[in-house]
Formats: sequence, C-alpha cells, structure tokens
Amino acid sequence: MRKSIDITADESWQFLEQFSAVNNEPLATKDNGYGGLDAELVFNKTKFVKFASDLKRWYDEGLAKIKSPNTGEDYVAAFAAGHCQMTLTSVGDHGNIGRSADPAMQWDVALLPLYAGTTRQNSFVGGASLWVLKGHTPDEYKAAAAFLNFIAQPEQALFWSTVTGYIPVTKTGFEYMKSHGFYDKPPYKGREIAIASLTAGGAGNSGTRGIRLGGFLQIRGEIGNSLQAIFANQVTVQAGLDEAVKRGNAILRRFEQTYKGKELP
Repeated sequence: MRKSIDITADESWQFLEQFSAVNNEPLATKDNGYGGLDAELVFNKTKFVKFASDLKRWYDEGLAKIKSPNTGEDYVAAFAAGHCQMTLTSVGDHGNIGRSADPAMQWDVALLPLYAGTTRQNSFVGGASLWVLKGHTPDEYKAAAAFLNFIAQPEQALFWSTVTGYIPVTKTGFEYMKSHGFYDKPPYKGREIAIASLTAGGAGNSGTRGIRLGGFLQIRGEIGNSLQAIFANQVTVQAGLDEAVKRGNAILRRFEQTYKGKELP
C-alpha cells in the first residue's frame, strides 16, 4: 500500500505559515509586517514555491490526498481512521485523534519536517486570546483580574491541556505538568513536541516573531483560492502563488491607506 499524507487545499496556517516559520522563510517584507504597514508579500519567491510544487506532485502521484468536510471526511478524521498515514495539524487535535483512533493503531507525534540544509526555527503559536477592554467599572476590573489570576495558576494549565490538547501558556504551568508526569502518560505522550517546536532556533531571524499584516484573514482567503486553483490544475504553482501575492498585496495597500499616519499598538 502506498503511504499518503493529508492535505487541505485552502489551509494557509499549516502549509504556508508554519512551513515558512520553521524553515526561516519570510511571508512578507518588513519582518512579516512588524516593521511597518508598507510590507509586501514575498512567499512566491521563497522555499514555499518548492514545497507547494512538491505537494502538487505528491497529489498528482496519489501520495497525498485532499481532505475536508466538503469531501465527507476531514484530515483529522482521515488520519484517525487510518485512511492516511501522515497529517499536519495542531497539537490541539492530539486529544481528538487519541479518542477516536482505533486503540490498536500505532501513531506518534514529530516536529514539522524541514528541507535538507535548513536550520530549524520556531513555529508559530496559534489559538485564541483573552482581552481586557477599557471603559468598565473598578469592580469589573477586579473581577477580570481575579479571573486572569485564576487561569494563570499551574493547576489550571494542567486541567486546560488535559481537556483540550493545547499547550500550557506559561513556563510555570509547563514545569508543573512535567513534575506531575503529564507527558509520560500514554494519552498525552507526544504533546511536549509542540513546546520544542515553538522554542526551536533563536530569536531575531526572519519570521520568528510571528505575522503582523493588515487584513490577514482576507489574505488567507486569497491564498486558499490560489491553492485550490493549483490543485485543480487551473494554474501552475508559480502562477497561482503570484496571483495570491498580487491580490494579498492589494489588501495590504488598502489597509495601509486606511491607517495612514496612525500609530498601531
């Protein structure tokens, strides 16, 4: 049986953003947008072109499969069912796979792959965040502070990671979990790989801080549209990525014009 990898034709986060991060490749100029609103997308000129070309070739050869709810089975479910031998996904799916996979299935977690000759850098953290907004009463802020203090406790990090699969967000939480043998237990073994991935390499290299680009959700949409066109044989890999960059840069220019002269946080 030929081995296969799950791919999603419209998933920028897994294939473009994380690939670029660990391979120390920029998505955009100006330190991925941190250096100013005049940043421009450049991922059509980086190693991502080779990666996208390899994905397309693997797909054409039957070594890769596109999985999404639209096809009746998403990539996480396909891996858990044993229909694909490899998938790239968030550590947050570790628990979902563990609960739904056949108990007899042997599987493990590994760092994101690199091309030969590349020094690994840190991947990007994902997920939601909590914000405390201005304009509320002192009592409301006391309540918000108490809640933030509560969820920052190491015991809550253990609970959070146990029920969700996501990583602890503080070093004290991570150390607390290790001291309680969390990562030695079969249901959770392998999740520590996410910490190693997020802390790999050194600071100050291209793209290691993250991505700060205006209208990035819309840019992701353009990337997804182009990837779909590539896998559908409507455009070549290079032409598809060039088009995504062109449309994405138009979004950046509109954002730059909207916030011209304003100091962003």
